[in-house]
Amino acid sequence: MREKSFYDDVTPKNESKAPIGTLWALLGKYVSTFYKPIILACIMLGVAAGMVLGFGKFLSFSVNTGLLTKGSDYFGWVLIGLAISVVLLAFASYARTYYISWIGEQLMARLRYDLFDHILKFPISFFEEYQPANLVTRLTSDMNLLQLVLTNSLGIFIRNTLIILGGIVMMVTTSGKLFVLSCVIVPALLLPVVYFGKIVRVHGRYAQGVLADLAQFIDETLNNIKTVLLFSHAAQDRSSFHGYNTNFVQAVLKSAKARAKLVGFAMVLIFSGLCVIAYLGAQMVFEQTMTKGDLLGFLFYAVAVSGALGSFSALFADFYRAAGAGDRILEILKLEPPKQNTIKQRLVQNHGILAMHQVNFAYSSRPETNVLSQLNLSVLPGETVAIVGPSGAGKSTIFSLLLKFYEPNSGNIYLNGVNYQDLSTDSIRHQLGLVTQDAVIFSTTIFENLAYGLDTVDENDLWQALEMVHLKDFVQSLPYSLQTKVGHRGVRLSGGQKQRLALARVLLRRPNILLLDEATNSLDTESDFIVQQNLKALSAECTTLVIAHRLSTVMEADKIMVLNHGHIEQIGTHNELMRQEGLYRNYVNLEFEPSQISKAISV
Repeated sequence: MREKSFYDDVTPKNESKAPIGTLWALLGKYVSTFYKPIILACIMLGVAAGMVLGFGKFLSFSVNTGLLTKGSDYFGWVLIGLAISVVLLAFASYARTYYISWIGEQLMARLRYDLFDHILKFPISFFEEYQPANLVTRLTSDMNLLQLVLTNSLGIFIRNTLIILGGIVMMVTTSGKLFVLSCVIVPALLLPVVYFGKIVRVHGRYAQGVLADLAQFIDETLNNIKTVLLFSHAAQDRSSFHGYNTNFVQAVLKSAKARAKLVGFAMVLIFSGLCVIAYLGAQMVFEQTMTKGDLLGFLFYAVAVSGALGSFSALFADFYRAAGAGDRILEILKLEPPKQNTIKQRLVQNHGILAMHQVNFAYSSRPETNVLSQLNLSVLPGETVAIVGPSGAGKSTIFSLLLKFYEPNSGNIYLNGVNYQDLSTDSIRHQLGLVTQDAVIFSTTIFENLAYGLDTVDENDLWQALEMVHLKDFVQSLPYSLQTKVGHRGVRLSGGQKQRLALARVLLRRPNILLLDEATNSLDTESDFIVQQNLKALSAECTTLVIAHRLSTVMEADKIMVLNHGHIEQIGTHNELMRQEGLYRNYVNLEFEPSQISKAISV
């Protein structure tokens, strides 16, 4: 059964924030940075709104004075004035659109950066709860919805607000009585906006959540395409994709349906109200309490105000949809990353001494199950320590704790005699280098993969690292050598080549402590032998911890720890452990032929 997601609970009773407030809380802190473009945009908005309202006053004056009648001496000048007004309106509209778009793009760029920066502050456990594909939709799709509002809808909203305010003033000065009568439709206009707007926001938030599920499925399927093809799972994945896709379409259509109801119902009320106003105004003209010009001007203002109000229904629908996206972004931004002690010392001496004392650890997803129990470990400078044991015994967890991906529930870890709690995370990780069996290769060049995380790098050092992992000849044979792009996740390299490239990247950092988690597991016999010989030479300069299921790779370790159920069951050299009854000797018996066991004991 699928675990409940954060976007599952989207009932209207949980939606209490107004969209404007939500967006302002999200973006208000950036506004002061762009005060000059904002002032220019507001001026252009005011000019555009003023030109529209001025046209209504011109109509009223022209009809009342006969300015546009045939034979008028001012007819030509009036046309010239109108042409200038149109040009001014066009320029103001252009400037308004450009400045608002510029401001919106800049705001979104900063918000997107801050969100990405905020995400990178969290520990590994955060990414276990929020899947990467889910976070990608917040950085892309949710941001796009906000961008639509900031670069388009917001400018229209401000312009129409000015038209409404100015139009109301002009309507009052033209005919206060008719304005009072027309105000009865305003409360009716607000009802569909409030009611349907909440529904649009709920459906919009849910649709973004369904899109996140769809993105996650696509990401997992395409990134594991070899497994999909190997197990002939394409048909099932097509069916699953159809289900995810259908759910997303249905969610979007529900949101569109609510939005259409909002717009349609508002339009009916607006134009019904205009008909009533026109009828009442005609009656006042017949009674000679209002001139024809004033009625024409009033109707122009009423149409302008009503059109602006009518656009609010669609604008509010956009705002509510964007508010749902804003809620999803705010959800991440409101999460507090673990506080770092500001008084952290950096290591001065780099001896490569490691110690774990009475360490207990359980993952937050399974707090009742201890992965490590009362673990004690000590590693001396230049020592090579192998960790063996069954799957799930906690071997990789030890590495995660040493790299400070997680904090122990109790106990202490020491590096060069200094407690981990007193050291900065960067200082710790600068001393350690990790190579896992699942090589992480980025979709860039060989050079950038090797130099990853280094401020400066000497090319000779690059070639030396490649030679140590038996990869130098291969890279030199490529058309673009170090500048060759390896494709998405290193798809243009073989499994062994990716593994060796990842190993060379770590060796280039010259770590004082080297952590190898099945690092040579995917190498062929010849490459494995060469890499092992180079690692043996390197181990004289640094401390090495090795996790390996293949016992032939750990027999020469200075010390072998047998881990079982989160605690050390045996510890010693290979020969010492082979003379004891226990888990290690059983492993050797299973891995080697009977004729090889005596040889293995004497290694």
